Amino acid sequence: MLPPELTRARKREGKLTLSALSAAERARATELAQQLLEVTQAALGRDRDEVEAVWAAVPASAKERKLLLGLTHLVESRSEFTAPTGLEPERIRRAVFERAASLRKDLAPGEQLERSAVLEQVAAELATTAEDLDAALYADLRSAQRLEHCPATNAAALVADYELVQVQSVLLRAVRIEAEVRGAPPDAYRELFRKLKFRQLLFRIEPLEGGGYRLEIDGPLSLFGATTKYGLELSLSLPALLSCGQLRLKAELRWGKRREALTFEQTFPPLPSGSAVSGARSDVQELLESLAQHRGWEARLSEKLLDLAERGGGVLVPDLELSRPRRGGAQDTVLVEVLGFWSRDAVFRRIEAAERGLSDRVLFVVSSRLRVSEDLLDGVDAASLYVYKGKINASALIRKAEALFGGET
Repeated sequence: MLPPELTRARKREGKLTLSALSAAERARATELAQQLLEVTQAALGRDRDEVEAVWAAVPASAKERKLLLGLTHLVESRSEFTAPTGLEPERIRRAVFERAASLRKDLAPGEQLERSAVLEQVAAELATTAEDLDAALYADLRSAQRLEHCPATNAAALVADYELVQVQSVLLRAVRIEAEVRGAPPDAYRELFRKLKFRQLLFRIEPLEGGGYRLEIDGPLSLFGATTKYGLELSLSLPALLSCGQLRLKAELRWGKRREALTFEQTFPPLPSGSAVSGARSDVQELLESLAQHRGWEARLSEKLLDLAERGGGVLVPDLELSRPRRGGAQDTVLVEVLGFWSRDAVFRRIEAAERGLSDRVLFVVSSRLRVSEDLLDGVDAASLYVYKGKINASALIRKAEALFGGET
């Protein structure tokens, strides 16, 4: 991501806008990106100080400076620097400093201690050379790291990433985000919601008139406590939003060191489809594997969306679907939604929607950290709550699913 000072952002009348690259600016940005990639490739094996020097030497006008620094930031974040291996710098420094202090005691007045003599004596004791010892002395410092790998990309792709990362960097400073997606097929919307759940974001969904959905997503600065991981997950969700038809983003921000309150709004045209299908997040995947060990019920990732807008619950995006055969060829089906990273308010909205009646049987799986009682859905035929502590128990979940059918088979 980019720090605020490296984004091409402007503030005016309480609004933050990103300056889009014109055709001429994009061409020039591609030239700068090509030079950066070439000098980085040529600097493989060199110390970080030397690599940073060749980056700084790429010619650019004062007007292009922020663009160049932003591209350089991306190249650096995607490069791999490693410290020289072999000798341990801390051990080497201790041995050299102790030997220097010992030898200095025996010096005659006015006599100078030869650095090379100290290194040669310590090197002999450690069965190495004075040259290798000297190289390892401060090898753990950042400036001594060596460039091992550089980005495997081309200049045009780097510029495209730069434009995307600018928006992602804005979202890192968001308190609240509103996103509207339109013009995508149902499967694309379902895939988008699954990706958002995979990243464990706090979001609410409402259908739009004429098709599409409005999503309200809590930003990292709306949460109490550490927000770095959540903010990263939010910013990484932007490609999923962009791949789902036309996108309009509106965000409330706290921008810069002073956390200035600003709004940000941008519309993106539809992009070509073809994004990879995301999997289930780790806790759902682990539950799916555990359920596979239980006979009688078949578990799979759900492909359904339930519109609960009329019941006040927005859109329900189940994670799993449980099914079992019944006599006469019929089948029992239970939709399972895992609300692992959600708020208590979100859970209560689900409870209220369930109390108004559901077309499908649904089991809501909630962490005990949200302080919700399973009794809240007692008396509701089509829905149930399973509150787990620590880890979801597959057997307990199956019992909850069976209870939705009154034990009938």
